[in-house]
Amino acid sequence: MKTGMIAIWAAAAALSAGAALAEGPPAGLRPAQVAGPGLNVIDLEGQKAWYMDKLGMTVTDTIRREGKPYEYVMGFGGGAGQPIIALLQSPQRPPGPNAYGRVILAAPNAKGLADWLRMRGVESREVIPNVAYFIRDPEGNAIELYTAPAKP
Repeated sequence: MKTGMIAIWAAAAALSAGAALAEGPPAGLRPAQVAGPGLNVIDLEGQKAWYMDKLGMTVTDTIRREGKPYEYVMGFGGGAGQPIIALLQSPQRPPGPNAYGRVILAAPNAKGLADWLRMRGVESREVIPNVAYFIRDPEGNAIELYTAPAKP
């Protein structure tokens, strides 16, 4: 009986502690959403041009250092609070993809976009037919084109 009571007490204490941890910061300090990833890039201007030409993104902000751009905030023109990708000049970064999984872009028709990009020289890999396709930017960073499956 004592062992059972100890187990119940321990479980209650763990749940209570978990609830306190899950509350997070006060509402006025809590982030509202994930804005998007920041990619360290070797060729800042080349990457900016690729994201504009291939994905239709626009520059929503330019951060300058010593009068020259060193970071572009890219988006789809939705204004403040919309998802972004930040491209940061980092010539010391080793070649190849950044060390994270992938950028996921919601697309109304992932297959159609993958096909359109393929006709423009961007290789794609089908992961889930009509739902998810992987492409890579010129520096090898993985991008998933994703269309949520239709609900039955």
